[in-house]
Amino acid sequence: MRILAFLLGVAAALVPDAGRARVVERLTACETVVTGQGEAERARGLGVCLAEVLVRVAGRPDLADDPRLPALQARAAEAIVSLEYEDRMKGLPLGDEQGTRDRPFFLRPTFSPGAIDGMLAALGRRPWPADRPVLGVVVVSRRDGRDWLVSRGGPGVTRGAQVEALDAAAARFGLPLVLPDAAAAPDGSAPDSVAAGLAADTVLTGDLVWDEAATGWRVTWTLAGQAPWSLAGVSFDDAFRAGIGGAAGILSRRP
Repeated sequence: MRILAFLLGVAAALVPDAGRARVVERLTACETVVTGQGEAERARGLGVCLAEVLVRVAGRPDLADDPRLPALQARAAEAIVSLEYEDRMKGLPLGDEQGTRDRPFFLRPTFSPGAIDGMLAALGRRPWPADRPVLGVVVVSRRDGRDWLVSRGGPGVTRGAQVEALDAAAARFGLPLVLPDAAAAPDGSAPDSVAAGLAADTVLTGDLVWDEAATGWRVTWTLAGQAPWSLAGVSFDDAFRAGIGGAAGILSRRP
């Protein structure tokens, strides 16, 4: 939950203003969970964070699959400017057989922007400017004969969790996000009219359907002016990462 809180803290800096591009802060900061404070586990955590930061700074999710990435991850420690640990179980006594070696910690590195830019150059990529377009997201979610708009302030535990997942995905990829407000866009509202009312530079629409046979969600995403893309048999967290990440990959290539 603290990683979600960290991402939502980043997302708080992305709240849009009147549909104008927004400067995204803390692009080179990251948080992950490690077990203990040993060197091997620290190196693993730094590698995880470096990959996330490279993707976010470039706006290119495909970098996560670049075969040259592992060599850069092995040098992640050389690129950090600050590093902190926080005991996930602070305030709780150690168990009879538990030492700090086995205790989970939040690892929070911040990487040098210059080092990140240099690594991106080595990969043939460049940073996406921090002044980024505000992305409006309109998702209709369907399950068990019910349809609902994923909106802020709407009722239901699932809807609330979906809003948090969208916020976390937007923070992960460094995109300012605006969602419909339940008071202005109640369930049953036409997605096109909801999209038109968002203070956003561009709008991503999603149709999210629970597939009982696949025990997962099917989603189709459409970004204005682009061909749609789909994913099936996944959690809604993965569905939202695919949508926001796909949008980031498209928008980061635009002039």
